[in-house]
Formats: sequence, structure tokens, C-alpha cells
Amino acid sequence: MSRKKANRSQDPWRDDALEAVRTLRSGGVIVHATDTVWGIACDATNEEAVAKLRSLKGKDSDSPILVLVGDEGLIEKHITDVPKAAWDLFEHNDRPTTVIMPGGKNVAPTILGTGNSLGIRLVHDDWTVFVSRGLGKPLASSSANLSGLPTPPDYDSIDESILEGADFVSSHRRSDRSQGRPSFIGSFDSSGRFKILRS
Repeated sequence: MSRKKANRSQDPWRDDALEAVRTLRSGGVIVHATDTVWGIACDATNEEAVAKLRSLKGKDSDSPILVLVGDEGLIEKHITDVPKAAWDLFEHNDRPTTVIMPGGKNVAPTILGTGNSLGIRLVHDDWTVFVSRGLGKPLASSSANLSGLPTPPDYDSIDESILEGADFVSSHRRSDRSQGRPSFIGSFDSSGRFKILRS
């Protein structure tokens, strides 16, 4: 057995992540620790799964939902024309970064915003990267709180109705008490103009 393979088999989160991938492939909704805060996620291309995510959160049917991706190829697959400045943001920002761009495609239409805009975050934490790549699709993602209520700072603060309603709840980082910081959010309009929405 190669050293690389042996190390992978020792990742304590691997079986948990594999179960998350299986759940997402079957149209389920998961609760997991993201690169920012605890979130609710589903296959962003599956309209029924997106509807279930909205129902679980009590989220309006017309509000956009961002997506998480584990590699750059998925950004290009789901945005018609990625601005060069967006690539710079993904590469050089020193914190998790969500970029909203026009021309979102190949996802459930209900997660898109005005002008078919789509918010994308390129994640770097091992668990979420593994799950995104395993699914081969972006994860529609929202914080693990009921709409209108504060974002839970840790696993123990997540509302029971969300935990009970999800199809899978990750065990990875449940005991982590470090308070995740929301991502930086910036947007590009159809003319390429950039605006900071959350710094």
C-alpha cells in the first residue's frame, strides 16, 4: 500500500464525508461544519433537494442560495464568464470568500439571484473539498439556523428541528468551539463592476 493511500485511510473524517456524499447523491440534505460556520447543504442541481433545504430553514422560495465548490473547474462549469478579478479574489483573499457573478448556469434555477447571478465560494477545508469533489457538483449551502434567527456559533447551538429534519448530520468537528467567521462577500454586475457586500 502506498504511503499516500495509507495516510488517506487514516483521515478520521473520511467515512463521515463518504456518508455525506451518498446522502447528497440520493437527494438528501446534510448539516455540516463548513470553512466558515455550520451549514445546511444539498446538491445545487437538484430542485427537490433545494426545496427541502428551504423548508428545513423556513427560507423564502425566491431568495438566492450560494454554492460551495471544491475546485476551480466547477466555478467555470457554473458561471458563463468568470471575471479575471474574481479569480484574483479566490486566489489571494486570506479568508473564505464568496463571489456573486452574473451568468449562473447548470444549477437549480431557484437558487439564482437577479440576472441569473450565482454566489460561489471556493472552499479549502479538507472535508468540504472531499464532499464537493465526491458529488461532482456544487453544494447549495446556507447557515444552519432557522431564517430570521442568529447563526449558531457551534454545533450545540443548532436548532433541534434542523438536526432532526436533515437526512445526515456530520460528526466532523462537532466538538470544535472556535467561532467561525462569515465569508467575505463581493459581487460583479453584468458590466464587470465590483462591489463589496460584506467585508
